[in-house]
Amino acid sequence: MQQPSPSSPYTAIAIFAIVYFLVIFGRKKFNIPLWISMVIGAALVVGFQIISIESALKSINVDVIGFLFGMFSIVSALDISGVLKKIALKMLSMTNGNHVLILMVFVVGMGLLSAFLVNDTIAVLGIPFIIHITRETKIRPQVFLIALSFGITIGSAMTPIGNPQNLLIAIQSGIPTPFITFIKILGIPTIINLFVTFLILKIYFKKDLSLSPSIVKIFQNSNNSSKQYNLQIKDNIENIKINRPLAKVSTFILIITVLGFILSEIIQFVFHFTASFSLSVIALLGAAALYTFSKERRAILAKVDFTILIFFASMFIFSSGLWSSGFISQATSYFPAPDRNNLLQSNAAISLISISLSQVLSNVPFVALYNQVMINNGFGHELNNINNNNNNVNHTNQWMMLAAASTIAGNLTILAAASNIIIIESAEPKGLPAFSFIEFLKIGAIVTTANILIYYIFIVFVFT
Repeated sequence: MQQPSPSSPYTAIAIFAIVYFLVIFGRKKFNIPLWISMVIGAALVVGFQIISIESALKSINVDVIGFLFGMFSIVSALDISGVLKKIALKMLSMTNGNHVLILMVFVVGMGLLSAFLVNDTIAVLGIPFIIHITRETKIRPQVFLIALSFGITIGSAMTPIGNPQNLLIAIQSGIPTPFITFIKILGIPTIINLFVTFLILKIYFKKDLSLSPSIVKIFQNSNNSSKQYNLQIKDNIENIKINRPLAKVSTFILIITVLGFILSEIIQFVFHFTASFSLSVIALLGAAALYTFSKERRAILAKVDFTILIFFASMFIFSSGLWSSGFISQATSYFPAPDRNNLLQSNAAISLISISLSQVLSNVPFVALYNQVMINNGFGHELNNINNNNNNVNHTNQWMMLAAASTIAGNLTILAAASNIIIIESAEPKGLPAFSFIEFLKIGAIVTTANILIYYIFIVFVFT
């Protein structure tokens, strides 16, 4: 990375303050979208020569951008075909109009989907269903928006394709067979965390989830309420227009792509074939097949939200500028360095710094930077060996702690995860009042504490 100049840290701090101000207040006060705020930050670190244009371009992780484009394309096709809407409505039909079960769908159901379809895409997908549900139930939209945000953040933790920061860890850590490793170590605690979070939200939003007087007047008893709800959902499902050719092609390509992730790792593990395709290459091959065999390629491409890709590219440049300025190295010096020979201490240190600095940088750029810190501290070098020695296992667990903690950090404040920002950006134009910074923080502090404790116990004591 580019060496910082003596004045760079102070300039970087000023630029960071400007960007942070725009992220918090820019949407409402100046009508500046969050992705524009990040573009401004990227332009400022280049404009003030904190990093050169060449360094800025090199800082953009093409693997992440390519992977997101590939998966966004596949999910876009599933959305256009009507498959995703039908799946979501069928999930809702299982609730019988019970508000608590609907909450569970958004936390657990959407969370599990995000593990395989990228949490950023599920963030966009969930908004139309929240519009429908809040109209029918009269419950505050913020309840389900927060449930969706927490659910997709937690669910995305258990695979390397659930979110961009996990993908970065899978690519840069040297962990063999990351797809299998993530599910093996993070699968069970993630599912537990989804249900724990659902219970926390159920208690926290108990008053909101109770039937309002207007609903009681319409439905004389719970049986009639359930019957009418089920009939309405059934009618909605039947009225969905399915583009069958596109549905078949996109579903098949999604299945093949996910199987490709797994098969690539099995080949690597069994045959020690180190030149196996990366996750991003497989996702791009899936998208290429989709655009080749689908007649709706223009509509699919138009449906891809390129502002999210611009947001991530700008975020990489912005965070690289903070790193080059020396600002991040100064900030990390206040935290204990993880001891590669002490599993308890290293995982605690990784958790602390992940949750703290993700609030400043957002979890994706934080991981992009902290991966280098991990490697510089000796983590991951032994992971290139296929032998399952003790150091290999310990370092794998520490990388998994980084994945879990940096992901769960997104449940503390809205700024810590891009998916939170995407939900806000998607909800407000459609007339849904999004959650405030303070409301999210109040419930997020409880959820984050519970989640990180569960991950720490499992990673340190169960999978050692």
